Amino acid sequence: MRTMLLSFRQDVFQRVISGDKIYEHRRSFPDEPVKAYVYVSRPTQAICGIMYLSNKTSLNEWKEKYKDDLACVGRIEDYLKQHQYGMEINKFVFTNAIPLADLKRDLSKFLIPRSYYYLEDTELLAYLEKNIIVQDKCITHSFDHITSDMICKS
Repeated sequence: MRTMLLSFRQDVFQRVISGDKIYEHRRSFPDEPVKAYVYVSRPTQAICGIMYLSNKTSLNEWKEKYKDDLACVGRIEDYLKQHQYGMEINKFVFTNAIPLADLKRDLSKFLIPRSYYYLEDTELLAYLEKNIIVQDKCITHSFDHITSDMICKS
């Protein structure tokens, strides 16, 4: 399992914590499952949770699979303008927030991810493992019954 710091805009993060967002879409993703610490941009500017992702799928595979649903194909084509893959958001775990100011103060170097970056063997990962407090609340998704209306939805 890869470990990364993944960045979200505030509006996208709200869709994650409401449970509406069940897939994460990016230009590239690793082929293996991911544990992602979630950094939320302005106005929050903090690491606010942990997301578990798996089952990387090419959007072109979805386009072929759902080719008979023109609305779905249209959404996929829109996503393909900026993304190549989707990964299932299996679980989002709520944690304490670690503000940007603390990250900059406590670490020799902290970079806000433009998209994501890997954390294996980094000062940041050691810091997060020491300072993140997992809360009892989490959101899990089952992907047993996926329909075309759940693919590439905004």
